[in-house]
Amino acid sequence: MDKQQPNIIMITCDHLRADLMGCSGDPIIQTPNIDLLARNGVRFEQAYSTTPICIPARSTIMTGLEGHDLGLTHFQPGFELPVRETLPKQLGDAGYQTKGIGKMHFFPERCHYGFDSMLICEEGRKLGIPYNENRGYDDYEIWLAEQGYSGEAFSHGVPMNGYAVSTWHLPEHLHPTEWIGSQTCKEIKRRDWTRPLFLWTSFTAPHPPLVPLLKDMYLYEDDEMPDPVIGDWVENQPIFHELYAENKSEKQINQIKKAFYSLVTQIDRQISRILGTLKEEGMLENTWIIFTSDHGDSLGDHLLWRKTKFLKGACNIPFIITPPLSEESITQFKTNTVSSSVVGLQDILPTICAIASAETPSHINGKNLKPLMENPVESVRNTILGEVGKMGNRSFMLTDGKWKYIWYEEDGTELLFHIEKDPDELENLISKEPSVQENWRSKLIDILSNRSNDSAIVNGQLTATAPGNKLPPEELTRRLRFYPYDIPVGQH
Repeated sequence: MDKQQPNIIMITCDHLRADLMGCSGDPIIQTPNIDLLARNGVRFEQAYSTTPICIPARSTIMTGLEGHDLGLTHFQPGFELPVRETLPKQLGDAGYQTKGIGKMHFFPERCHYGFDSMLICEEGRKLGIPYNENRGYDDYEIWLAEQGYSGEAFSHGVPMNGYAVSTWHLPEHLHPTEWIGSQTCKEIKRRDWTRPLFLWTSFTAPHPPLVPLLKDMYLYEDDEMPDPVIGDWVENQPIFHELYAENKSEKQINQIKKAFYSLVTQIDRQISRILGTLKEEGMLENTWIIFTSDHGDSLGDHLLWRKTKFLKGACNIPFIITPPLSEESITQFKTNTVSSSVVGLQDILPTICAIASAETPSHINGKNLKPLMENPVESVRNTILGEVGKMGNRSFMLTDGKWKYIWYEEDGTELLFHIEKDPDELENLISKEPSVQENWRSKLIDILSNRSNDSAIVNGQLTATAPGNKLPPEELTRRLRFYPYDIPVGQH
């Protein structure tokens, strides 16, 4: 193996927001191993999922492309990556052995897109359904059947994407988080040691169903969970938000947060196992680790749940880069530091390619963050753009890490936050800061005007599809009932 080509382990979560880590200031959550990665690396506090939904976000990780250039700004099962130059393909061409473990959420599900091998855990989805085919089940469920628990992964009765809570119903080692951690350790030990290793470990948690281990729930038994934050603008929620607004009692919110925290702590314990395996294999001195999430979760803030929004909880993600534990790295990189540069998932591909001395595709949107490891006060861009939703019903975000501007295409609602002073986005400054509003609106107009016939721009101005429109109560009820993920999943 070329000693100049380090191993790279990328660890991702699903639904983990940036502020749910000890290193980012949460006083309750127990994440000692994630905090260890931050102490030995650089934490990017202004990291964003620019299309905060599973499939688009993961496609951005794989391609370095933002949603618009991918042609994917909404949840679209069956979407196939439109480029050949994927992250594992570029690394494979540079001599790497490439492995993927856990939730990939690619289509077709068994298409490796450059990975040498994949062991997938797709949260109970039957493979091939987007193509009207039945291709069986993922590797986790096949393994679970071999352990004598065929079809019982979801017999806990908690719905996918629902916010009910139950503890895990099978022996602990059968939990999908445990399986993903165990398979990661096995694949590290089974690697081809004549080549550098790239391994993407993709945990499904803390994505619902909220079914943590009982022992992890006990850790938070006596903790008082923080209340959701409620902004001064909430009474005038845009149509885009109303689809996802839900009323929950204080008791429900408390249980949900305890379960959520428990699932994150379980992941943290798997990271300890992974770090221990790397140490046993003598790899820590030549291994980079990247830790992030595909998007966050609103967790009741502003009466909202799930992802898709450009408010802090849903789009601000954890992002930590930890260089090898070697003397050279300690002298070269500014570890135990925090960068305020606005970064995104599109930056993963060029950063890893730079670490691996692999070719970086010229057509991508992402930026190489490796120079920020040497000088964290620098920045790779002035602003970052977020876009989610179908044409005519999109939400746009622009932020420089100090201010955040959001515009909703359907009803024309605008939100403006001074997130440097108001990180919880409690005060909408649209009417109080007209010059700042105009500046950010102009920036968005310039971006969309450079596209070919974007329907949001008419005569050089942002133009809503149904300006000032509000959903009547019966339509809101219909939309809430129609939301396609809140369905029970039983035994197969």
